[in-house]
Amino acid sequence: MTTKEFIKMLQEADPSGECHVRMPGGIPMYAEHKEGYWDGPYSYINEEGQYVYTTQGSKVDIHIYDIEDFVESNYSMGKTWEDIEKLFVFDLTYSIKEHRDERANRILKEAKEAFEYIDKIHRDLYNKALEEMIKNSNSGWTWFQDKKVDLNEKPNLHIYYTWKIYNKWGKDQGSNLHNVEAVYKSGLFEKHDNGVKEGYYQWIKK
Repeated sequence: MTTKEFIKMLQEADPSGECHVRMPGGIPMYAEHKEGYWDGPYSYINEEGQYVYTTQGSKVDIHIYDIEDFVESNYSMGKTWEDIEKLFVFDLTYSIKEHRDERANRILKEAKEAFEYIDKIHRDLYNKALEEMIKNSNSGWTWFQDKKVDLNEKPNLHIYYTWKIYNKWGKDQGSNLHNVEAVYKSGLFEKHDNGVKEGYYQWIKK
């Protein structure tokens, strides 16, 4: 099916354009144009009614969010399941309360399992990074955060990704979540406006 045919199909089903789209597997979020050979073949039914599986031409991928994607996109260190649970709204019209609760609980169960899985992975990575950054600090690493972080830009890349981080030999180690998050969030490091590096705060282990 071409994009033109897809749009026509939607317009015929809902001339108002106000209906929400339901798709198996999740909620459609965005479309991405790709060459036919990129990221694997695609399929369609041609004018002769044949099933075509090809890498020719071009295609548009419809990307969806499932429940795990939604939980992950709203997750951050320190958030609880209760924080995430509040983001789920149920507005069901089944007359029997038991049926309403059954549907809602099924989604919440899946969401909670996703949260616990994501939270465990994140905490394991965070704790591993914290242990490593403490060792790095003891061996002479230094961390400098760009003062542009105070501009409160959105998104604010200066929170994690524009730091200058040096090992004991003065070699730049790169600014990324692994090298920065534990320093920034653990409470074991302090921010100093000491002028050691112009335009930057220095973060020093207490």
